[in-house]
Amino acid sequence: MAQPVRFKVIVKAINYHDKDVASYQLYSEKRLPHFSPGQFIHLTIDEFDPSSFWPESRAFSVANAVLDRHTLNLTIGRQGDYTARILDELQIGDSIWAKGPYGEFCVDKMADCDRIVMIAGGTGVTPFCSFMDSAISLKLIPADEVILYYGARTSDLLIYHQLAERCSRAVSGFSAKYYVEHPLAGDNMVDINHGRLSIEAINADLGGCMNTVFYISGPKSMIQGFSQELVESYRVDSSRVILDAWE
Repeated sequence: MAQPVRFKVIVKAINYHDKDVASYQLYSEKRLPHFSPGQFIHLTIDEFDPSSFWPESRAFSVANAVLDRHTLNLTIGRQGDYTARILDELQIGDSIWAKGPYGEFCVDKMADCDRIVMIAGGTGVTPFCSFMDSAISLKLIPADEVILYYGARTSDLLIYHQLAERCSRAVSGFSAKYYVEHPLAGDNMVDINHGRLSIEAINADLGGCMNTVFYISGPKSMIQGFSQELVESYRVDSSRVILDAWE
């Protein structure tokens, strides 16, 4: 994988999904290193002198495949003081610093597993977005079947629903299932399951967890709870439960 580098980016676009979640398109004038789907960057909005120490920053999964080697997409949720600063202070046209790529949360096939299941809670879907973006471009997935289970508080926060649907149409063997915890009045998305995403529901939909490798990304409590349940209640080998646990 590419060695991490420090680079400056310009905020080209911001899409506020609600007061606590926003998506950012960042552009680097210089050519970026190669990113593998599932990797992340460290982002800082503080002043940085390249000859000095790296300032305070936070890690965010990249939500696109960076095929043009210049554009990075991020979706950021309010989870503390620093992410609150990003959401409240960052403006279109701002120039900020990032470094990366980092991480090995890369969706791939394992021996004796012909099915990959990706489980995403909220903004935890972002590393899977880079996977879907790449799969659409390559028209290829690394297993006979790849299923995304994607849950959010409301349908408005299924931010990457359209990307998942586009991947489902473009790539043979890929499909997505959606779960909304709090349905909104007037919801017209007929393919959404009402209720909280759970391992019990996923196991029932799959018809069992045999010959499956699981990738889990989302809030820390969800990652811990889901992985423990898969191993202890459904007897999935821990080597087949891969966690996006850098946060």
